[in-house]
Amino acid sequence: MKLGAFVIVAAFAVAALATGTSQVVAQEKMFSVATNAEPEVFDPAHFSSPQSFTTLWNVFEGFTWQNLKGDQIPALAESWDINDGGKVLVLHLRPGVTFHSGDKLTAEDVVWTYSRYLKYARFFVGTARYIDHLEAVDDHTVKFFFKQPYAAFLAIHPMLVTSKAYFDRVGEAEFMKHPVGTGPYKIVNYVPGQYLDLEAYDKYWGPKPAVKKARFTFVQDPNTRVAKLRAGEADIIMSTPYNDVEALEKAGFKTAKLVSQPTTSIQFHLKNPNVPWHDIRVRQAIAYAIDTQAIVKGLLHGIPVHYPRLLPGETGYDPNLKNYEYNPAKAKQLLTEAGYPNGFTMPFYVQTGIFAGMEQTAEAVTLYLKQNLNITTQSQGLGLAELIGKIFASGRDPTAKFVALGGYPIASLPTPLWGIGLAFYGKNPAALFDDPEIDELYDKAEATFDLKQQAPLISKIMEREQKDLYIITLWDYVGVYAMKKNVSYTPGERNLEIFYLPWANENK
Repeated sequence: MKLGAFVIVAAFAVAALATGTSQVVAQEKMFSVATNAEPEVFDPAHFSSPQSFTTLWNVFEGFTWQNLKGDQIPALAESWDINDGGKVLVLHLRPGVTFHSGDKLTAEDVVWTYSRYLKYARFFVGTARYIDHLEAVDDHTVKFFFKQPYAAFLAIHPMLVTSKAYFDRVGEAEFMKHPVGTGPYKIVNYVPGQYLDLEAYDKYWGPKPAVKKARFTFVQDPNTRVAKLRAGEADIIMSTPYNDVEALEKAGFKTAKLVSQPTTSIQFHLKNPNVPWHDIRVRQAIAYAIDTQAIVKGLLHGIPVHYPRLLPGETGYDPNLKNYEYNPAKAKQLLTEAGYPNGFTMPFYVQTGIFAGMEQTAEAVTLYLKQNLNITTQSQGLGLAELIGKIFASGRDPTAKFVALGGYPIASLPTPLWGIGLAFYGKNPAALFDDPEIDELYDKAEATFDLKQQAPLISKIMEREQKDLYIITLWDYVGVYAMKKNVSYTPGERNLEIFYLPWANENK
């Protein structure tokens, strides 16, 4: 966490303690969620890691949301019109919506939130390049004017709306210390590194959730999360270690599995021609040298799934794409043909601390590469936010030497265009390679609202990417929620691994 963010959240905690809030909340029975993901900051415009949304989707809202099947449904936008061939989007805001501060939601809040995102939001760069300007027509109507049609805009929940009136009244410091959204829950207490307390917002515009008060406890160690569930200290835990799932089920705990983001992959920086992995034969050799089936079935207890790129049912899914089979002899032949018969040494950044199975996979990959290709990996663990920062920095540096194993946005998203834009599109500052053909296909797909016409464009991108191996997919993440017998939770498909409290229920 950056020092500035830490000071802000620490001040928030002190303020809450000073008012005696934490003492009152702690004495009440609360629904307890043990999660490994703590928000870095509470202003959506400032977040740098998607895992902030694990909790914050309960507090803030965008124009649309998703149901349990992953279908787009209205949220702050009650309806919308697409005009001028997709270059003008008219949002009709839901009347009667209020922020947790009591301020009414208006079109002015949307325009102001947009300007704030332009100033601070790292991940908004790709979206912002499509938008020419916004216009508040009246209190409940906003017009987005696009430079070109942008088919994915509503599906990716590009902006979580915050209150201009509240900001103008309290100022930047208070706005960051005591955030307010329009969501079903409001923040009542936060202790950095320990927990976040939420309470159902009594003036919420939508259905009233069954869970009235909840505490998200931040527990980085997966074994500790399991221990808390077994001891009755947590009603439900997220990112359950795969090796504990069967034992928990036998002990009477319920589980729910979600094929989710991210896709565990090896990503290469390819803008530097003076590294071995710039040669496609080296990347192919690495793919053939890793037994992904053994990793999934043996190391990860058969819980993750493994598809070359997208999952069945996603727009652009191609059943003809195949995974690279384990073939050490072919791997060695390719590496020799590329001029590295004795292997080489390469950096290997490993994402740590969030998703089950990531670090075990990195250890297995390291062994396979050494055993089959004599490639020595110089491993360095990085938290998700650190790894994202490293990717952005490497994307801007044509001399970077970067290979990483982590979770990347490929499969199981509201639309595949989101992941393509983040991972493969050369004009994105996080892109680690340039492929004009992929960029051209992506631009065409983004301007196509008809999914039947969009699908073959996405399929071509996936085919080309699988052939050239800019990223080697190893397995698709499956988040496992483990819970007490009296708890019910159904995670929504094609979403991040979040915990959305309105989807939970507890039988007393």
